Amino acid sequence: MMWSKFFNPEHPAMQDEITLHLLKDIIAAVPVQYIYLHNNFLADQEARELLIMVSFKHVRVVNELTPVLNIIFSRQMEWGYRVFHVHEVEQALLEGSLFFYYATAARNCLFGRSDRFGNSGRPKLIADQVSTAYRQGIDKANKFLTGATFYFRQQNFEYCTFMLHQVFDLMYRAIEFLVMGKDKKTHRIRLHQLYIKPYVKPLAVLFNNTEEEVNLLHLLDEAYLAVRYENNYVIGERDLLCLFEKADLLYVVAEQVYQGIMNKHFDRAVNGAVEG
Repeated sequence: MMWSKFFNPEHPAMQDEITLHLLKDIIAAVPVQYIYLHNNFLADQEARELLIMVSFKHVRVVNELTPVLNIIFSRQMEWGYRVFHVHEVEQALLEGSLFFYYATAARNCLFGRSDRFGNSGRPKLIADQVSTAYRQGIDKANKFLTGATFYFRQQNFEYCTFMLHQVFDLMYRAIEFLVMGKDKKTHRIRLHQLYIKPYVKPLAVLFNNTEEEVNLLHLLDEAYLAVRYENNYVIGERDLLCLFEKADLLYVVAEQVYQGIMNKHFDRAVNGAVEG
């Protein structure tokens, strides 16, 4: 790959003046290490997205960059963006992140302080790692589901709902890591729904905006706090059964997303879509 002052002139987007201005604005405002432009084909609808990587040494909390980046991107509505620490991406690649495997392909790089960063995994090896990581997440969720069933039979609805909350939390995290490269550090299922909304629509509307379902989601989120902090908590059997039904639906949707993503990966691997 030929580099010119840290830019990759071989990328087609570099022929666009608007893109060049956008990159220069980002680099002037943020201590960037790398910038990648990729099509996230793992999402429901393919969308072009900029991945901005910064060093932990220069930026401790990536959310601190959001206000200035939002201003820069307000003049360019076509692409979304996300910010990661370089070490996060490197660790995710080692763990077999399918998202970063494709996003950080050399041909997607627009800017880099060096040409040494990149991934070197093989499609079959990556698939094995992805499958193992996903199944481990599901296995953890299954254990909490077993616990929820146990406490339901004991008529301990508070602990039952707490166990169900853990099921939802783990399942969302497994899919987020798979599709988005990073899970949301939150215990609020409501925030998981918002986080994954641009990428997996069915999981963003698992609980819809009707009064009944908003209340159901609130009960689920409050169960985590109630058990952790010994707050008073009450949930009826009917609502609890509805949460079990939602958990069943979550498993179905998650498995559909997983299988769909793996099929896309194997199709791309066969066609040699990733260049190291």
